[in-house]
Parts: sequence; structure tokens; C-alpha cells
Amino acid sequence: MISSPKNTSAPSAPPRLVAELHAQFAESAKLEQAIKANLRGPGYGG
Repeated sequence: MISSPKNTSAPSAPPRLVAELHAQFAESAKLEQAIKANLRGPGYGG
């Protein structure tokens, strides 16, 4: 197990990076739905 020094806090992510992360999560969800829809067509599941 990796331990961290006591009384240290991780730096907070800049708001721009947090917004970019949320945008990437949203894009990921859209792509996942598109992939699932494409797989349903040829009969691979779903």
C-alpha cells in the first residue's frame, strides 16, 4: 500500500480542467450509446 505524508492535501483541479472532464464524460456517454446501437443492428446483443 502506498502511503502519503500526513497533513498534505492534493491540489484542486482548475475549473477549466473540471469542465473539460465533464465534457469528455458527456461525449463518452454519447459514443457508448452509438456503439450499442451499432452492435444491435448486426445482432451482437442489446
